Amino acid sequence: MKTSQVIGVVGGSGGVGASVLTVAIAVRAALAGLRPVCLDGDRLGGGLDVTLGVEQEPGVRWPDLAGVRGRVDGGELLRRLPSVDDVSVLSFDRARDVQLEAGTVEEVLRALSTAVDLVVVDLPRPDHEVFAALAPSVDAIVLLAGSGICDLAGASAIAEHLVRTCPDVWLCLRTSGRGSHLADTVAGALDLPMLAVVREEPSLAAALLHGIPPGSSAKGALAAAADQVLAQCVAGSRRRAS
Repeated sequence: MKTSQVIGVVGGSGGVGASVLTVAIAVRAALAGLRPVCLDGDRLGGGLDVTLGVEQEPGVRWPDLAGVRGRVDGGELLRRLPSVDDVSVLSFDRARDVQLEAGTVEEVLRALSTAVDLVVVDLPRPDHEVFAALAPSVDAIVLLAGSGICDLAGASAIAEHLVRTCPDVWLCLRTSGRGSHLADTVAGALDLPMLAVVREEPSLAAALLHGIPPGSSAKGALAAAADQVLAQCVAGSRRRAS
């Protein structure tokens, strides 16, 4: 039986920072006292374990689960995942490629959903088969869009698919400080409610290089955006359910 909230994060274009926002949401959730797990849905991405700084840590990755059949014990799987600062992650493996079956993806998400308070999924593009396997279990989706013309064109195309998949879709805008005035215009153009503006942080790249998970510090636009996602998609959902 599902007990957790599942939040999906989708990048409106490549390199916009969806993986970083995914991890930041989980890190902020752990700091708020929740039990989170990050789930990597993008096979060809950099890897959420890298973003979290645990790529050298032992533990289960997606290739280890490719042959799973039947029920998965969520608590046992959670204990075998790499983790840091109470944030666990199920990622892909750069050294071992794998094509996941939809049934495996669905069962793993179901299992983890019984063992934690929050699952944050780095979703692939909507035309990917893994998206189709994950999306039905997602309670809310955050679309992270860049502020460039090509970025917004891509986000517009993806947004149409997302709203047909999930009734609760929110927009975050990745921008420089000079571009924050575009927020309302972009939200109107995409016909999505604006949740947060994620301004670029020059110190973020250095922090990732040193293995510091995004969202570890309460300072900065990324942490504020992650907190906003949690407030809306987790606390807001609980208020509606009560």
